[in-house]
Amino acid sequence: MKSVRYMLCVLFILILSGVSNGHENNSPFSGAIGELLKVHHAHIEDEQNISFTFYNDFQKEEDSVKRSAFETSLEFATTWNGDFSLGSEISISFSDKGNIDDRYSLEDIEILPIKYAFINQPERILTGALSVGLPTGDDTNGFGEDQTKLGALLFFDQAWRNWFIGVNAELESVVSGPTETELEFALGLSYSFIKGTGQGIAPSKPKQSIVPVLALELINENVLSGLEKENDSTTILPSIQLWHPASGWQASLGGEVPISSYKNNDFQIHFQIRNHLDWGRWLQ
Repeated sequence: MKSVRYMLCVLFILILSGVSNGHENNSPFSGAIGELLKVHHAHIEDEQNISFTFYNDFQKEEDSVKRSAFETSLEFATTWNGDFSLGSEISISFSDKGNIDDRYSLEDIEILPIKYAFINQPERILTGALSVGLPTGDDTNGFGEDQTKLGALLFFDQAWRNWFIGVNAELESVVSGPTETELEFALGLSYSFIKGTGQGIAPSKPKQSIVPVLALELINENVLSGLEKENDSTTILPSIQLWHPASGWQASLGGEVPISSYKNNDFQIHFQIRNHLDWGRWLQ
């Protein structure tokens, strides 16, 4: 319950804080460039989101009892320069997916200390990043993996009028703890109902009260080595997003379904709230 109260407190702080446009103020990016539920976007900005995931028939191990499960994630990202080409981010998750009933606990934390955009255009961004996974979760009770991980990531954004496509590739390997190497590929496609795009770039802040967005994501994870080598998974994730350009708030709702032979749940329901808060407000 303490973790739940903490998450609600963070959400309350986000609501009270200053907000910016759909993208961060002064950023040059097309409004059609999506911010999807699982596919990571390539553009670099100050941003924050809180995600809630509900699992149906979650199974911790192959021989364990199926049950429902819940996870909450916080993501904080920042940009370090004025041209939005260099940044960092951190992702912190809590869940009840451990081996102890009714316990909601911290999981392993992931940090992207360096993100750099090699191509940084309004409709096209290519970004490379390094990731560090830290064993902050309680592995004894199933909330962590007792692994320190290093990863190399590549993110690509491409917008065209109202359309957006995002591509992710990640290679991650364990440097401390039980050995494992994993390759992940993700693809996302979305359409933003932004009016008046014509032949040009979609505006960063459309002059309409609500912008609906329809999206479809495909996520593939391949375990190349380690104890879970046979547990490759592929899922699809359709979603709908509602974006309020005047305030910058965006809410997303989607359902993720496994389509591979291996699966540790029947489906997941994702709900996410996102914005681009002005970090300078905290320093004044």
